[in-house]
Amino acid sequence: MRRSLLPGGLAILAAGFLSACASTPGSAPQQRVAMAPTSYNEIAGWAEDRHAEALAAFRRSCPRLTAGPDVRIATDGGEKTITPGEWARICGAAAAVKAGDARGSRAFFEENFRPLIVQAPGKFTGYFEPELRGSKVPSRLFTVPVYRKPPDLTDKPYLTRAEIDQGALKGKGLEILYVQDPVGLFEVQVQGSGRVQLAEGGTMTLGFDGSNNRPYTAIGAVLVEMGVMKKEDATWPAIRDWLKRNPQQARDVMRRNERYIFFRDTKTSAPIGAEGVPLTAQRSMAVDPTITPYGTPVWIDTRRPVYRKPGATETYRRLMIAQDAGAAIKGPARGDVFYGNGTQAADWAGRMNSEGRAIVLVPNRN
Repeated sequence: MRRSLLPGGLAILAAGFLSACASTPGSAPQQRVAMAPTSYNEIAGWAEDRHAEALAAFRRSCPRLTAGPDVRIATDGGEKTITPGEWARICGAAAAVKAGDARGSRAFFEENFRPLIVQAPGKFTGYFEPELRGSKVPSRLFTVPVYRKPPDLTDKPYLTRAEIDQGALKGKGLEILYVQDPVGLFEVQVQGSGRVQLAEGGTMTLGFDGSNNRPYTAIGAVLVEMGVMKKEDATWPAIRDWLKRNPQQARDVMRRNERYIFFRDTKTSAPIGAEGVPLTAQRSMAVDPTITPYGTPVWIDTRRPVYRKPGATETYRRLMIAQDAGAAIKGPARGDVFYGNGTQAADWAGRMNSEGRAIVLVPNRN
C-alpha cells in the first residue's frame, strides 16, 4: 500500500507535515535520533498485549528481512547495522514459536530485542482499506473508470485530475474496472489501496501503481477556506459526508487536488505495504523507513477514537510492525496505524490524530 498521498484522517486536512529526508530506506538517517533504554516491565500495557498477533505480522516480514541489504537503525549508542544474517537468526527464533502461543510470543520479543524510548514527541494517525462496488465493464450504474499506470507516464508532471476526469485517458485501454462512487474512488486514492466488490462476483484488491506527479492539495483545507467547516471539524468522515451531500461542488473540490493515483490488481486478499508484504490490521504501521527499517517492532502508547463517539478517545497501547510508508510519515516517532477494512476501521482511521510515545525494539546480538 505505497500511499503517495497523505495517509490517515489528518492527512486529508493537512497540506503536509515534515519535509522528506534525502536518504533512502536502509541508509543512515540524516538526523540524529535520541534514544533512551528502558525495560519491558516498565512499559505500561506490555504484559497485557496479545504478542502472538504481533509475532504473526512480524513473520510476514521475515522473507524480506533475510534477503534484503544491511540496514541501519538508531540506538542509544548512535547507530547499529543489522545484517540479513542477524535477521535470519531472529526469524529462525520466530519460526520456532507455535502459532498462537501467547507466552512464547512475548518471550520471543523480550529475548531478541531491547526496547529504546524515542526521545521525541510521538504523533499517530490511522489509515484503512476502503471498500467499493464495481464492475469490469461500464454500465449506467458503474460509470467511473479506475485506471492503470499509462505507458507514457514518466517522473515528470502528467495530466491533472481534472483532465483525467474529463476523459483524457478514455479509450486507451487503461481501464481495469469501473465504480459508481467518485467520492469512494477519491478515498481509495488517498488511502493508496482498496477492495472492490465486483458485480460479476468476487473481489479485486487495488494497489498503488503510480501517480501523475502533480502537487497534492488537501481538500479539508479547501473546505475550511470555503467556510464549509472549521479546521477542528475537518475529519475524513465529516469531509466524506459533505462531498456526498454536495455532488456538484464535490467534483470541483476534489479537482483542486491535482494528484491522481493509478492502480493495479494486486491479486491478493490483503493490501500490500511498502515493504512488499501483506498488512495486518492493527499490527502493521507506516513509518519513516529512512529512520526505522521495515520489519522493526515498535511499541506505541497513544490514544484512539472511540467508535461512533465523536470527541471521545481511549488508551491505545500495542506492539506494531513497521511494514509501510507514507508521504506524510516523517520523523522518528511518527506512525500511521493500519486499521483494516470496514466501517469501524474507517471511523478509527478517519478521526485518529493523537500524540503519544514510541518505543523501538532493536535487535540484540547474542
